[in-house]
Amino acid sequence: MVALFLRLRLAQFSHSLRRRPTELLGLAILLALGLVLTGYAIESFADISELALGEAATRGILSGALITLGFLLLPLLTVPDDIADPRVFGPLGLRAGIVARGLAASALISVPSVLLIVTVLAYVLAWSAHPGVALVAVLSGVLIIATTVLGARLTRSLAVIVFSARRLREMAGLLGVFALLSGLPFALSLALGMRESSLAERVAEAASAVGASPLGLAWAAPADAAAGDIDGALGKLTLALLFLAVLWLLWYALVARMLRTRGGVDPSLEVAGRGLGWFDVMPRTAAGAIAARSLSYWVRDGRYKLALAVIPVISLAVIVPFLVIGVWWQNLALVPLPVACLFIGWLLHNDLAHDSSALWMHIAANVPGWADRLGRAIPVLALGIVVIALLAPISVLLYGDWTVFPSMLGVCISAVFSGVGISSYLSARMPYAAVRPGASPFAQPQSSGSAAGQAVSFFLIVLACLPSLLLAGMELAEGGDWGLYSLLAGIGVGLLVLVLGIAAGARVFSRQAPELLAFTLRN
Repeated sequence: MVALFLRLRLAQFSHSLRRRPTELLGLAILLALGLVLTGYAIESFADISELALGEAATRGILSGALITLGFLLLPLLTVPDDIADPRVFGPLGLRAGIVARGLAASALISVPSVLLIVTVLAYVLAWSAHPGVALVAVLSGVLIIATTVLGARLTRSLAVIVFSARRLREMAGLLGVFALLSGLPFALSLALGMRESSLAERVAEAASAVGASPLGLAWAAPADAAAGDIDGALGKLTLALLFLAVLWLLWYALVARMLRTRGGVDPSLEVAGRGLGWFDVMPRTAAGAIAARSLSYWVRDGRYKLALAVIPVISLAVIVPFLVIGVWWQNLALVPLPVACLFIGWLLHNDLAHDSSALWMHIAANVPGWADRLGRAIPVLALGIVVIALLAPISVLLYGDWTVFPSMLGVCISAVFSGVGISSYLSARMPYAAVRPGASPFAQPQSSGSAAGQAVSFFLIVLACLPSLLLAGMELAEGGDWGLYSLLAGIGVGLLVLVLGIAAGARVFSRQAPELLAFTLRN
């Protein structure tokens, strides 16, 4: 059966060349670009045998991990129709294992896979020049090819499912914003004139961290073997094999699910070629519908966009006075992210007032208070988690000491979770006048009212973050296990405040729903 899948793949590949001349020209340009990048990678790896061991390891790990990451992410960005969609084989009654093995093996027959094999071969040959490294290099090459090709096959099928009916199109804008934010610390460090030696040290530290991650385990094993650490190399190969096994289990589960799902898009979900957006993605429950509506607001409403745009500006502006008075920038690398998380958690403090007259839908549908509070909290929680995942490693990397990573996570998680919990309660308990929908986000509210909820919510969020923040300060001052305590305190206090805040806000919403509707109509 695997041989049959390979023949089908070859037939598909030959048929794909029967295109219009303009399309063939585009394919030729992409092929030329792939050949240039492959040639650059091969030339870079060819110098490994001539470089110092540390520099060779840094170059090999970072370049290799970047190649693997590219194979995993590019299928998510292109999202064309998959000619090897597992759902096509559903009517044939084939077992999931046969289809999974056949499609995984046939994924090797493609131009990107061939270029990858050539690149990995150059990497293996370069490290094999070191004594006693040949076997480890060969095993690493096999794991790299298997992991990269299988990962690309997995993300390709995931992209076809997730982005069918043009779902999650709004996510592209958010991902672009996060990518821009993740690059700001590097731009700041370059603007402040980072010394070349310091930059080289930080790149080496980054390579060491990447080499311990699933993306770089197999790429880093030959470097450890060349340094004489055979046990470390074998350990990384074992972990890389476990990661490959996890990918295979995910691929098998995905194929088994897709074989039970018909291909194509349900026309009932399409409106003028577009799906229902976030409503197609979120669960079909009251909380899921409210979360989908809130996500649409955050993506499209100018009032929410302005709030999101201000956060990175405030986070970076906080450190400017310290830079002016001469505080070393490296000591300030830990400041912007907790400040950003504090304001992210605070975003919900007047979310209910932004609904204006639309709140009547919740009241008329008799939506439970917990569903309203939880649905509105989901977008902000998702934003906070993604920002922490992207920027926490970068902040700690710029600081230069990975022992502060747990305390950084603790403070940020506490700020986001506590902020969402407190804001979920106070947005129902102490709402104030907001700009009407469609109006300029820079305009003043058409009604006057007390804005005490802003100060109260901000003060309570800072108060809830104090335990984790104080323990983080102890870690910076004394070291030891204070960072772990800060992480535990941040998660514990954050979750407690989040649950209590949503529960209390749900009770207020259910009890005072008519009064809240009257308030939003007036303000």
